[in-house]
Amino acid sequence: MEILEAVHRRLGQLERRREPWPEALREALSAVQQVVEQVAPGLLSGVRLPPQDKLLQDAKRLRRGEAPEDAAYTFWLHQALRLIPWPEEVGDDLRKEEWVERCPTCGGFPDVGYLDAEGRRFHVCAFCDTGFRALRLACPYCKEDRAEHLAYYEEGPYRVYVCRSCGERFVVQDLRLKAELDLPALRARAAWYALAEEEDVEV
Repeated sequence: MEILEAVHRRLGQLERRREPWPEALREALSAVQQVVEQVAPGLLSGVRLPPQDKLLQDAKRLRRGEAPEDAAYTFWLHQALRLIPWPEEVGDDLRKEEWVERCPTCGGFPDVGYLDAEGRRFHVCAFCDTGFRALRLACPYCKEDRAEHLAYYEEGPYRVYVCRSCGERFVVQDLRLKAELDLPALRARAAWYALAEEEDVEV
C-alpha cells in the first residue's frame, strides 16, 4: 500500500501533455512508465502495450468506464489518460441519474470519492479530479441502489463500499475523520484492491 501511495504522489507531479493526439498518449505512457519503474520496479513487469489501433480503442473504452481485463495495463493506461486533455460535451438530454456518475467538466467516470463535513457523498473524476455530488446509496459502476445489495466497511478515515451485484469496490474518504482530502492515498487504496483482485469481504 505504501509503495502504491508513493507511486500516486509521484504521478501527481507529472505535467499534462500538450502534443496532439495520439502522440500525447504515447508520451504520457512513457512518462508514467518511467515514474513507476523508479518508485515501484516490477509493478508493470510483463505488461506489453497492444498495437496502436487496439491501444486507442482501449483508451476510448476506459474513458467510458469500461476497463480492460489486465489490471496492471488498465492502471498504466488510466494514469496516462490523466495527463491528456480529453474534452467531451455533456448533452442537455443527459438524464439526471446518468449525470451524477459522470464528471460535469470532462465527462469522465469517478474512481474515488469523499464524504464532506455534513456526510454528503461526492465522487472525484478519475481523469481531471473534479469533485461532484453523487447519490449516497448507489454503486457508481452498475447503478445498483438496493440497500440489501450495498454495504461498506471502515478502515480508519476511509470507507470501502462493496456492491454485491457487480462485486466492485469504491473507496471514499470521510472528511469528518480526516479533514484534508488525500487523493494519492485514496487512489493507492483503490489501486491496491484492483491489482490484488481480492475476494469479496464480509461486512
